[in-house]
Amino acid sequence: MPMPTPPGPGEEPTTESELYRYHFRRLITWYLEALDPLPAEAFTWAPPRSEMNSLAAICSHAIGSSEWWTLSCVGDGPLERDRDAEFTAPTPPWSAMRERFKQWLADVDALLTPMTTEQFQAISRHPAGDRMNRRCLTHTIEHLGLHLGHIELTIDWWKATHETSAGASAGASA
Repeated sequence: MPMPTPPGPGEEPTTESELYRYHFRRLITWYLEALDPLPAEAFTWAPPRSEMNSLAAICSHAIGSSEWWTLSCVGDGPLERDRDAEFTAPTPPWSAMRERFKQWLADVDALLTPMTTEQFQAISRHPAGDRMNRRCLTHTIEHLGLHLGHIELTIDWWKATHETSAGASAGASA
C-alpha cells in the first residue's frame, strides 16, 4: 500500500491539535488509497470463514467508532451507539462510505482545530466518566490503525481468491 508523503522539514505538527489532525488525515488517506482501486464487489465480499467481516463491515465499524469516540465523546454528538449493528447493518457502496470517511475527517478537524491543552486534558463525555478527551483521541488513532490492518489483510485475501485463471495461466507459461 502506498504511503502518503511525509511532512517536509518544518511541516511537522507543532501543537496537540495539529498532531491528532495529522494522524487522522494520514489514516484516512491510507483507507482511501487501499479501497479506491477495488471493484465494487470486493467491498461486500466476506472471507469464507465464520466470524470474519467484509470490507464494508470493517469500514462501517471503523468510521462508526471514530465518529462516536471523537464527535460524541469529545464533541457534543449523541452518546447512544449500537456497536453490533456496525457489523451487521446493510452498508452503502464504497463511494458513499468514502464520503462518510471524508465528512468525519472534516468534522473532526473542525472540532479539534480550536481546542486548547486544557480542553484535551478535560474529562470527556464518555459514559464511563473517567476518560480525558486526549485518551478518546489516541484510542481513535489506535483503532483506525488496527482496522486498517484488517482492511489490508482482507484485500490481500480477496485478491488471492479472485485471481483470473487467464492471469494464472499466463504466469505458468512464461
